[in-house]
Amino acid sequence: MDGQPTPQQTYRMRVLAVVEASPAPLTGRDIAHACGLTYKQAIDALNALYNYGRVHRQGRKFTARWSRVQPLPPVPQLHLLDLLMFRLVKNRKRK
Repeated sequence: MDGQPTPQQTYRMRVLAVVEASPAPLTGRDIAHACGLTYKQAIDALNALYNYGRVHRQGRKFTARWSRVQPLPPVPQLHLLDLLMFRLVKNRKRK
């Protein structure tokens, strides 16, 4: 998506689309320009998205760069046999 407005898009949706489409972190000015918003509108939308956990901020104030949130690596699941052994050892310690 190129950040151009459609009738049903909010500022936050437009800003989020630009941030997620970018391979590198962007400044607030870059995002505002790509969305066709003022700097203040873009920063307000970015701050709201940051509070929701949808974007990542690097730096502070005017030097901040914004990027998409990187997904966390999956946590390995314990297999059924591992759970059984864990419970057996735990019960053995109680006795």
